[in-house]
Amino acid sequence: MKRLLLAAAIAALTVPYAPAAWWAENDYSAGSNGLKKNSLTVFRKNSRAFTSGLNVSFYKDSAGYGDRIYSFRLPLMYSGPAYFISLKPFLYPVSPHTRSGASGGKLYLLTSLGETSDESYIHLAVSGAWARQKAFTNDAGTLERKNFSQSAFEVQAEKSFYGQFFFQVSAAGFSKPSGASNFTLVRPTLDQSDLAYLGTFRQLTALPEWALTAQLARSMKPEYDSHLYAGYSKISLRRADRANSIVAGMKLGLNEKSSLDLAYNAYKQERSAWKNYYRIFLQIFFQKI
Repeated sequence: MKRLLLAAAIAALTVPYAPAAWWAENDYSAGSNGLKKNSLTVFRKNSRAFTSGLNVSFYKDSAGYGDRIYSFRLPLMYSGPAYFISLKPFLYPVSPHTRSGASGGKLYLLTSLGETSDESYIHLAVSGAWARQKAFTNDAGTLERKNFSQSAFEVQAEKSFYGQFFFQVSAAGFSKPSGASNFTLVRPTLDQSDLAYLGTFRQLTALPEWALTAQLARSMKPEYDSHLYAGYSKISLRRADRANSIVAGMKLGLNEKSSLDLAYNAYKQERSAWKNYYRIFLQIFFQKI
């Protein structure tokens, strides 16, 4: 659940500053069509408010991406008194197998609209993203390699009730690719979740129009250091059937410096069968003493 990952990032920014404080995250997913998707990120706390990181990721499956598609990200985060800002440039080097690539970035801003002593709050977040792609297109039977750009805008609202129950909704809109008529992309490499939250563990390379999500979470503290969560997403795609995605999982605090997130994702495009995906997310904090 995105809320839990964001909370972990903010918590990391608020730990006491140490000259060599850093942490690592490994995000692994597998499932239908032989999906294998792995992401490793290392973060370093450069000052009390600023954190930088480096991410290396890949995905592959048996449905058009039999060879690994690599990507790189450079997340930068700044935490102010009542706001949180992140900037995440990304790069998909041109794959020798698909001859497709992409680059771009996402800017994210979160602010608090009010917090109380009983841990209740309302958070509002907005984000904007832009990407430039190079990929083959099929326009009325004509195959051509093109360069084009696209953008996305997202709004999220999250409500916490007494620090025990959390409810989040988000809506994202995607621009029509520049210079696009009615072409269909042929094995593009950009995962559209780099532009906005889509609520699925699999890569989604088709061009979206919009995405709506709703998520619920329940904290089990203080009895157990864990969260239970569930979410639903509806995704409209420009040249494909609409998709539905359901996510359910549990985040466990293993000890003071590590946590484990186990989750399941059911994904279905209209007129297609359900696909099943599984995710393991491990976060480990390190700090020089």
